[in-house]
Amino acid sequence: MKIRENEIVAAVTNMRGDIVAHSITPLLEPHPPALVSRVAEVHRAVSAERAITGIGIGVGGAVHKRRSVISASFLGWRDVPLADLVESATGAPTLVENDVVALCEYEDWFGAAREDDRFAVITLGIGTGFGLVVNGQPIVNEDYGIGLVGHWPMDPTGPFCDQGHRGCAAALLNSDAIARYATEVFGTQTSFDEAVQSAAEGHPGALRIVEHAAQGLGILIAAVCNLTLPERIIIAGEGVRLADIGWHSLLRSIRDHRSPRAHMPPIDLASGDNVEWARGAAVLAIQAFALGRFSGI
Repeated sequence: MKIRENEIVAAVTNMRGDIVAHSITPLLEPHPPALVSRVAEVHRAVSAERAITGIGIGVGGAVHKRRSVISASFLGWRDVPLADLVESATGAPTLVENDVVALCEYEDWFGAAREDDRFAVITLGIGTGFGLVVNGQPIVNEDYGIGLVGHWPMDPTGPFCDQGHRGCAAALLNSDAIARYATEVFGTQTSFDEAVQSAAEGHPGALRIVEHAAQGLGILIAAVCNLTLPERIIIAGEGVRLADIGWHSLLRSIRDHRSPRAHMPPIDLASGDNVEWARGAAVLAIQAFALGRFSGI
C-alpha cells in the first residue's frame, strides 16, 4: 500500500511483483487510528479473495527499521508505530518504509535496474525524492526521508520555495509550484495536470514553465551522475510527464553541467501511475517472505 494525503493506493502482487489486483480507497481522516482502520478494511476486502502473505506500506517520510514512521509532515505524524498497529488490526506481518526506498527495491528486484549494480531513482510529484542503490542496498541513514534533495539548488535567479530557498527543487519541480505558476500565466486556477497537458499541447506559457522545470531537473541529474556515477537513472512519480514533455531541455541541461567526456547513463521514465508506488511497497513483503524475515515479526 502507498499512503497518500487523501487516499490509500493498494496493489496485490504475486511473488514476481506482478500486479494481480489494485484499488484506491479514499482517506478522509489521516490520524493513525482512522488510517489503520481503513488499511484493515482494504486488507479484509482483498484477503477474502486470495491469501495475503504480508503487507508492505510506503509512506513519504522518515521511517525507522521498517517499523515506525518517525515523521511524515503531509500526514502530520511523528513517532507512529505503524507496522505494529497494522499487524494488530489485520493479523498480517507488516513492514513500513519510505516510499522512494520501496520504489527503489522494486526497481532493483524486478524493474528496469535489476541488472545494474548502482542506480538512482528521482521521483517527481508533490515533492522531489531521490534514492540511490549500490549492490542491492538502498543508501539510507537517519536523515533519509526528511526531504533533503527537495531543496537542492537549481537556479540562483529562480523563484523562492516556502522555506525561503531560491530556485531549489521544491520551487521548480514540485507539482504545487508548477500549478501556481500556471495559474499566474492563465489567470485562472490551474492544476499540475492541466499545466502539463497545456504544455504538451504547445501553450507557450505552460511550455516555458515545464521547460524551465526540466532544465532544473537536468541540473539535479547532472549532480547525481557526477557525484554517484550511476549506471542508470530512473525518473518516476506522478510528475514524470514533466520530464517527458521537457525531454530535450532536460538532456541539454544535463550536458551543460557535465564534462563532454562523461558517459551518459540511460534514463528511464516510469509510467507515473500511483499503483507503481504500491507495487514497490509490496516488494518489501516479497523480500521479507523470500528471505525468511517474517518469522521474526
